Amino acid sequence: KSSGTVSIKKISDVHSASDMHSYDYVNMPSLPEKGHVPNLVANPLGLSLTTSRIYRLWLRLGATLGLLLPTLALALSIVGSNYPSIGVGAVIENAEHVRRSLGDPLFLLCFQAITEAVSRAALLPLPMRILVPVVYNTVRLSPLHAWAFPALGSSIPTSLRILGISNLLYWYANLLLFLIPVGVVRYMRAHFFCVEAVEVTVRKGGDASVGLLP
Repeated sequence: KSSGTVSIKKISDVHSASDMHSYDYVNMPSLPEKGHVPNLVANPLGLSLTTSRIYRLWLRLGATLGLLLPTLALALSIVGSNYPSIGVGAVIENAEHVRRSLGDPLFLLCFQAITEAVSRAALLPLPMRILVPVVYNTVRLSPLHAWAFPALGSSIPTSLRILGISNLLYWYANLLLFLIPVGVVRYMRAHFFCVEAVEVTVRKGGDASVGLLP
């Protein structure tokens, strides 16, 4: 079993961090009281960012490094263990340790996707929604460290260690260069300007001019 009790503990850490902010949710509105839903609330990151080529490539890179390649490696280890006559077992040795190393961050990534989908369907306030990927990304760094830099005597193949290091670098960059400076700022801006504000005056140019100097 690839994740075990370690992943369950990680999830409990995520929910514990979320519970610390639950008191804010009681009086935190999700949508404006009256009128239409502004584009900034429907898409807090902004249309220009979410439709950009660089943003789409960044998401595809994360899906490839964090989901597709680890899933393929796990599948090879399972097939090689159960059907050694196929010859796949020679590709990945020490399959049980590899499953634990790859399984924890992969399990957390899948659970993050589920949590984000539930938060959107439940119309949670924007600050709560951006908290989900930030907390999951932070918690996932610990098992990624164990995967990229295993203990002495570990027999994780070099190719999988390179994949682990690539994941570690990607998710550090995602947290420190995107989620915190861009995602959190834009989600908070959308919430306090478009949901909490009693009256908002939008200058000429609308959302396209947000963040520009007058």
